[in-house]
Amino acid sequence: MKGALDVALTYLSRRMLTRCELCQRLARKGFPSHEIAAAIERLLEWGYLSDQEYARAYCLSKQTNYSQKRINYDLKGRGIEEGIIEQALRETYLPGQEAELCRKHAQKLWVEESRRWESTYRHKKSYEKIPRELMLRQKVGQKLMQKGYPQEMVFEILEGIAKE
Repeated sequence: MKGALDVALTYLSRRMLTRCELCQRLARKGFPSHEIAAAIERLLEWGYLSDQEYARAYCLSKQTNYSQKRINYDLKGRGIEEGIIEQALRETYLPGQEAELCRKHAQKLWVEESRRWESTYRHKKSYEKIPRELMLRQKVGQKLMQKGYPQEMVFEILEGIAKE
């Protein structure tokens, strides 16, 4: 039977994991806590397990699609400490970058929803009484807030797009 270290190495050969995720997976496999702790300690010594590197890589891969708030939430859910998350966000995001990303997403979504309005909603009787701009703002705003952008930022950007 394989030991906790062998199983952990197998997991890490597939993809990066946080310390918390690896502990949970090894515990589900039924390994005793002292064996899990020893395996984690060895992996940390070898440099195969690093929450800092995981957080940095995660921020870099998700920053074009999600806000800092959403990334922060996701990393907390993966068991990474708040200080590590804040450091990774500071390293990967430039000041003002989030507002610019939100604006780009809003413009893209506005175009997509406009097309959808023209092809689908405009012809439905149930949507006849809803103004086009109001519906577009609602749909685009919902999608941006699901990505974790602050409500004030979303409203401000949508106001600018609607005026264009």
